[in-house]
This record gives sequence, structure tokens and C-alpha cells, in this order.
Amino acid sequence: MDHTITWANSGLSSVKFARKQGLVPASHLVRSVFKIILYRLSLLDIEQWYEKNMAMLSGTSLNDMDHFCSLWFEKMMKKTIYREAVDLIQSHRDRGHRVAVISNSPCFFVKPVADILDIPDMICTEVEAKDGILTGRLVKPLCYGDGKRAYALRWAGLTGIDLSQSYFYTDSFFDIPLMKTVGHPVATNPDIRLRRVALAYGWPVLTFARVSAFE
Repeated sequence: MDHTITWANSGLSSVKFARKQGLVPASHLVRSVFKIILYRLSLLDIEQWYEKNMAMLSGTSLNDMDHFCSLWFEKMMKKTIYREAVDLIQSHRDRGHRVAVISNSPCFFVKPVADILDIPDMICTEVEAKDGILTGRLVKPLCYGDGKRAYALRWAGLTGIDLSQSYFYTDSFFDIPLMKTVGHPVATNPDIRLRRVALAYGWPVLTFARVSAFE
């Protein structure tokens, strides 16, 4: 989703929004910026980072998370949706393709983006909740790296989708396991390492202009 449908980083923007609402201290925002830098350099234990972030949400209701994410999306994310991404999604619909968003984020962060784009299928990192309340624990594996490939294979099996005939758009080097699984991998606004791999494999490379679909 990030840097493929939107040019904003959803994780960082959600922390910025939470900071503006007085929900997290400034130190948490600073740590988040630092962690994203480490993530880009492959120097971050992504599972440990996610576990710490989810632990902070322990005791929060899913309804409250949905409300927060709705406000955050309208304020921070809506205007960062690429017009070219929306046009591309529509072109797949016009060809009769089933469209899904697959993301390392939990579904409550993905849903506002999927809803405005009328995409009912979301494949996301799963989080544990009991009686509508977050426990602060993740359901592993994360929808990340080899885990994202596993999530996609499971979804394809449930829906009857042939991944060998499917398209997958991503900006991230960490998504190469799934790119090698689908029939039509497309590096989209790729990071430097993915661009190199895409060129080596002859995969198409797309670069979107930062023109919003929702001004």
C-alpha cells in the first residue's frame, strides 16, 4: 500500500497524527522516524518492532481503532493516493480482474484506503483481539517477506485465484518472495534494491508522479 497506492508512509503518518492528538509522546515519534530508517537499511527486527507497537494498543477496542484510522486517513492519507494508482486499479477492473490490497499493516489501517478505492479484499497482518478488544499480540507470521507470500498463497487458495496469472505491484525489496511467485510482478516506485533486482529480472518498473486522485 505505502509508496504503491500512496506516497505517504502509513506507519509514520499515523504516529504523527497520534502525536497531534496528544496520544503519544514526542519521543515515540522520534523513535518511529529512526526505526523507519533502520527498516529501509534492513537493520531492523521487524517482528520485534511490530510487537512493541502492538503492545501499546493493548486494551484498545477495535471500534476505537476504526474511528482513529478513519480520522487519520481523512487528515493524513487521502490526498496522498496516487492518481495513477487509481487509474491502474480501474484498468484491472475493466479487464475483469479481482483486485486486492496486501499489506504488512493490520486491516484497520488498510481499510480506509481500500474502502475509498472500492476494494473489498484485504490481505493484512493479523492481530489478536478478544471480545472486540486488542490484546496487544500479533498473529504470526507477519504479512511480510516470506510471510506475505504465505498469506497470498492462502488467500489464492480460498478464492480460486491463480497467482501464476496474477499481477503484484510493490515498492519494496522485502516483497521479492511474492514477486517471484506471481506471473506479473511490477516494481512500483521501487526502492533502490528492488529497482536493481527488477532490472536484473526484466520486471517492469513504474514510477508514479505525486499527483493526488483526491484533491
